[in-house]
Amino acid sequence: MGIQVTTDQKSLYPDLVFNYQEAVPDALIANPLIATISGTIEGDKPYVRVPYIRTDPNAGYVKEGAEIPDGGGQLDEVLIATGKIATIVKQSNESAKFSTASQLIAAGVSRAIATNANSAFLNNPKAASGTEQNGPVGLLNTDGMNQITVTDPTTLVDEIANAKATIGTNGGNPTSIMVNYATESILRKLKDSEGHNLLIDPTKADALTIHGLPVIVDKAMPDNKLFVVAANEIVAAAGSVALSVSQDALFTADSLIRRATWRIGAKAIHPERLAVITLGTTASDK
Repeated sequence: MGIQVTTDQKSLYPDLVFNYQEAVPDALIANPLIATISGTIEGDKPYVRVPYIRTDPNAGYVKEGAEIPDGGGQLDEVLIATGKIATIVKQSNESAKFSTASQLIAAGVSRAIATNANSAFLNNPKAASGTEQNGPVGLLNTDGMNQITVTDPTTLVDEIANAKATIGTNGGNPTSIMVNYATESILRKLKDSEGHNLLIDPTKADALTIHGLPVIVDKAMPDNKLFVVAANEIVAAAGSVALSVSQDALFTADSLIRRATWRIGAKAIHPERLAVITLGTTASDK
């Protein structure tokens, strides 16, 4: 539920602040199978420091009454750059008087914020040398991740198993696989040697899983890419979604402007515990 902030002048069109879980529930950064929200952004902080365990401590049996030895774990902090996702929508004062119209616009604003946040979360480019970084670098542009290329579609499922094993060997715990709708279609159409569907029963609307990992579909993922994620290795921070309304800018047009903003940030702390599988031309054409 939004927290209403009003004054005498703003009581007709109040500013609202929403928890991101409520305002943008489809945002990838808020999905615990993809990322771990470890920090809360207050206001417009450009950076947030989040503690994490860089090296897991040792643990073992200890005799009763004996002193427990130092496990040797190393604590550290990750500095997460944040960026502000924002949009504005113009609306006539006449339509603003109808709750249905305003609700549709609010839903559209929510979708716009989530869609752009998902794209930035995955794909925001790394700034060229000597130029200022605009928002955090997208996860798919993170250096040091495991990169796998598949040219034979019959080996794709095995390569997913290999990626899962590599992540686990490096200390991670794989939690999901991310793809876009076109790549999901490729997965659903994979056939075994006898021509039967390999991963799904096409007569049922089953959720897609591969080697126990749920497949999460979002259009922000690039074509022919599978992102094997370990959510604990992606630390994130998010603020509240703020909705403001102003009649001043469009006073002469008898209209108002709705502005929505959301500040987020994410970073992979152990890139070697993530993997990107790329389908080569041969595989993606099947």
